[in-house]
Amino acid sequence: MTDRMTQAKRAKTRKSTAKNSQATPRTRFRADVRSQMIVEAAFHAIAKEGFEGLRTRDIANLVGINIATLHHHFPTKEDLIAAIASYLSKHFREEKTQPTQGETAVDALKRQAKDAVFYHGRRPEMLAVYQEFVGRAPRDPMIQKLVQRLHATWHEDVEQMLRQGKAEGSLRSDLDPKAAAGIVISTVWGLIAHVFVSPEDFDDGFDQLTKWILAQPGA
Repeated sequence: MTDRMTQAKRAKTRKSTAKNSQATPRTRFRADVRSQMIVEAAFHAIAKEGFEGLRTRDIANLVGINIATLHHHFPTKEDLIAAIASYLSKHFREEKTQPTQGETAVDALKRQAKDAVFYHGRRPEMLAVYQEFVGRAPRDPMIQKLVQRLHATWHEDVEQMLRQGKAEGSLRSDLDPKAAAGIVISTVWGLIAHVFVSPEDFDDGFDQLTKWILAQPGA
């Protein structure tokens, strides 16, 4: 009698388990969607805790996968970090202020300042992750290469703005666009620290930079 009761309970438990598993099936995502979820979770982990917060097991748990699945998408931590850099670069390109029709080189340069203020106010996590990459670059060759790629795109954009301004006559005739682009980028990056303290200080500093490269009346 006892054996029959035990068998009946086991059968009931199996049916209940099967029913529950059918009621809550595991969500399946396409490989590219799953990769994107991993990158976004890792991105936000760095924004919140720096590279010290980039623990692959924690990222896997956040996404709802096991560590083996994460390694299937990103075999090494370096692969994941490279994907985060690409994600950051993509959003910098997509979310920056777009040029307007008839925009001058000076207007284009001022957009650089507006973008920095925008990221501070609306997307502070982007600046936080960027700062983490720049801060880690001097002691990590792999991250240094990723930062160089990020800066290369930015440098090309600024250099083109300066060449345009020189051709228009709105910027100094003796300006070296390539060298000046490096100065603009370094200055903007240095001034970003002021955004967190005072947006007004950032604006004042950028105005001084703009005056330095403007053509002088009668020159």
